[in-house]
Amino acid sequence: MAQRFPSVAIIGATGNVGSVILKALQEAEPAYRSITLLTRLAASASALPQSPNVQIREVDYSSRESLVAALNGIDAVVSAIGTRWVDDQKKIIDAAVEAGVRFFIPSQFGLADTHPLLVRDFPGIFADKNRIQAQLEHYQREGRIDYTLVFVGLWLDWGMKGFILDVKNKRVGLWDGGQRPISMTTLESIGKAVAGVLEGKVQRNNREVRVKDIIITQRRLYELAAEVVGADGWEVTTVDTERAKAVATERLREGTATLNDVYAFVYRASTAEEYGQPWKPDEDDSETLGLRTWTEDDVKGLIRTVVAAEQ
Repeated sequence: MAQRFPSVAIIGATGNVGSVILKALQEAEPAYRSITLLTRLAASASALPQSPNVQIREVDYSSRESLVAALNGIDAVVSAIGTRWVDDQKKIIDAAVEAGVRFFIPSQFGLADTHPLLVRDFPGIFADKNRIQAQLEHYQREGRIDYTLVFVGLWLDWGMKGFILDVKNKRVGLWDGGQRPISMTTLESIGKAVAGVLEGKVQRNNREVRVKDIIITQRRLYELAAEVVGADGWEVTTVDTERAKAVATERLREGTATLNDVYAFVYRASTAEEYGQPWKPDEDDSETLGLRTWTEDDVKGLIRTVVAAEQ
């Protein structure tokens, strides 16, 4: 049996999410006929693990002709494009439709930003992603391409390097006290989930899937980290997420917003109850996509791995 989409292209394969997606697709059985890595500079992908069915295509993302040429013969596109370039996906989607691509997974690997309050209350990155969703929905209604949005909550392993907490330097800023349960997923599991979506494992609602490794509070993560690396020497502060959101919104209006301001929106959206965290059981596709539920022992093992990698 062949893959549902034998020829797949990945955008952003050198990034945090793109690299694990590439690994998952390289390990898939049956194998893909071809995996194409689209990159601005071919040299930037040269260090990635190679296999006979992986090829690299250098592309000018500002050129429709370049994008269409790169996507000709591709069945499905997975975009793992970075946050600052999310808006570039509009041109990529147009080119994918023109090239005859059948399926698209956009770069949505985070909170479920189809939530109406997220779109209404949070300018910037959530609004940008929502415009991409609307574009894909438009083309899907016309029967020109299909798509799935993959929501994963917060990145558990990456987040331990300073975003959720900093286990190496023993620092944590607890968002509103850190008491809100949040759906969190490791990068490796994101790759597995994307592979499962491409294989057609989710039938209930193939426009949107939600996965997680564990539902856990930020404070509990801090407590587990303290058990692993020691309780002494931690710098513990509290972040008022409503105030952080207000400051970030003003900076966005002024045109002075930084990546930290984008993070402020994520803090608020993760911890305010009305924004849909954590996933409810009837909207969670983790088991269907082959992910198991993590235990706190699994989390402590991950913390040890993160600490060892940082030494």
